[in-house]
Amino acid sequence: MKANSIEVKNTKVLHGLMSNLFDPMLVDIIVWVGVKFGIMITESFREKTHVNDLHGEEPVRAVDLRSWCYPEDLAYKIRDEINEKWIYDPARPGKKVAIVHDVGKGIHFHVQTHPNTIEV
Repeated sequence: MKANSIEVKNTKVLHGLMSNLFDPMLVDIIVWVGVKFGIMITESFREKTHVNDLHGEEPVRAVDLRSWCYPEDLAYKIRDEINEKWIYDPARPGKKVAIVHDVGKGIHFHVQTHPNTIEV
């Protein structure tokens, strides 16, 4: 990945990006990551798969990004930089904007916002 590069995994993800309203704060975060590090968007809008699925909210409040396109130490550095720059919900400091995890589909970034998300 190169700074200021943006890739989209496939046309399904592209359709989700082009056809839905996204939380403006989430857009700001994703653009910031793209400019600074480059990104591969692997999941955008989708129908909800569980009750708290932010990919299916309106506006959409979560996007998944490929993490393994960076050296491992950089992926965690990016996560930390996002979480230093944005607070998911000041009332719940344990919740984070950026998570690197594997929920059965491979390790990736899950970037999420809340109506109370703020930039610091």
